[in-house]
Amino acid sequence: MILVTGGRAKQRQNVYRAAEFAWNYLMPRVRNCFVDITIKKIKDAQGYCLEADDRTFELEIDRRLEGDDLLTCVFHEMVHVKQGVRNELKDVNYFAKKWKGEEYINILYDVNHPWEVEAYKLQEEILEAWHKK
Repeated sequence: MILVTGGRAKQRQNVYRAAEFAWNYLMPRVRNCFVDITIKKIKDAQGYCLEADDRTFELEIDRRLEGDDLLTCVFHEMVHVKQGVRNELKDVNYFAKKWKGEEYINILYDVNHPWEVEAYKLQEEILEAWHKK
C-alpha cells in the first residue's frame, strides 16, 4: 500500500503514480508492504528512504522537484524500498554498527556503495520505461 501526504494535490497524484509504477516494475509480486511518502521541503537532499519497521518504509521527497527530477527521485527511493523488502541492504547494517553520527550518514549516502549504484542505475531504467508507457 502507498500513502502520499504533503505537497500540492497534483504533486501527490504524480508521486503516487510514480511510486505505484516503480513498485510494479521492481517488485510486482510483493503485497505485504507499506510505503508512506511525505512531500515536503528538504534542506540537504532530494529524497530519503527509511525502513521504519519490517516492510514499512517512510519516504520523503523534496516538494521543489518537478518533471523528470521528481520522477527519478521517487524511482530512486523506491529502489531502496525494494532493497529493504528483499534484504539487500546487509552492508548498511554493517555501517550502522561501525559508524555513528555524521560519519555514518556520509558513508550511507556515498554514491559508490552498491545500494546507491543500483538505485542510480535503476532510476534511469524505470524513467525510460515510464516514458515508453
